[in-house]
Amino acid sequence: MSLDQENRIRCGKCNTEFDFNKNRDGCPLCGFGKRNQNIGSEEVKTLTQEQKNIEFLRMPPPIKLLKEGHVISDGETKTWGAWLMFNDFFAPKFLCRVLAWKMHKSKSGSILLSHLMSDATNLINQCNLSYLKGFPNLEKDKDGNRLVYHFLKTFVGMGLINAETVEKGIEDLWKEDWDSIKVSVTKEGLEFAQIKNSIFDLGTEEQILTPEEKDWLIEYYKTIDEEGYKEYSVLKEVYNFLKDGNNGNQDLWSWFENNQKFKKYILSRSGRARNDEKIFKKQVHNYARSFASAKVSLLRELGVVKDKRNDYTIIGGI
Repeated sequence: MSLDQENRIRCGKCNTEFDFNKNRDGCPLCGFGKRNQNIGSEEVKTLTQEQKNIEFLRMPPPIKLLKEGHVISDGETKTWGAWLMFNDFFAPKFLCRVLAWKMHKSKSGSILLSHLMSDATNLINQCNLSYLKGFPNLEKDKDGNRLVYHFLKTFVGMGLINAETVEKGIEDLWKEDWDSIKVSVTKEGLEFAQIKNSIFDLGTEEQILTPEEKDWLIEYYKTIDEEGYKEYSVLKEVYNFLKDGNNGNQDLWSWFENNQKFKKYILSRSGRARNDEKIFKKQVHNYARSFASAKVSLLRELGVVKDKRNDYTIIGGI
């Protein structure tokens, strides 16, 4: 087997390992993660007043008796924080709002994931939200798999959304049909959903969080950092690295590649990497590029790094 065939990451949906170097836009088996990069280029990239008045996009009302969030940490989150495809806060915020409204209207403690995603994709189509980073191209991902496995699943791990199977005793709920999974916004998830948002509430074009959203997220990240979900720690390290004058592409890639903590993680998860030094180096290289890109994207949305391609100027703190 050639070296190129071993440059692998694992698909977040079907769990297939694939050559990321040759399939950078998504899984070649199930197509997960693929989207038209030019979508929305001819569209007006702001919501109309009529769209902003759509109930499910607005700040949700209070909901009684919500569960507190349960943080799920593992070897990956203790090393990298959020998964490599998690690069946006607006998509999961949108899901939190739709979910909260559905719970409020139905007076129910949870909603079937299939019902949530039906309304979410209809709303994306109705409001032409596919131009936003993090939102799916419904022509290629009509069910919104990207939203579930990139973003909702990550918010579940962070304790902002709760997910469980309808029937007890299921080992891996993410392998189940969406009719078999029920989801609910947590107390913390509702708090985040209720904070004013630049796109959904203020009608701006730039996909940057409001100062209130940023402050809330940073404090929440610090809290879950203590529980093993090291998103804040990793973002802080990347921030410090950029603040020292390094760039967010090749410099940051090298920083990830040379970090012993990340290298140990690759070795722990990949037998191929343990058995072949060349495969190991290539896997570290691929992961480094992916995680570097995702973390910089999040720092841009937090208003910490300038929101301009190939510009890594620090404009805020973290």
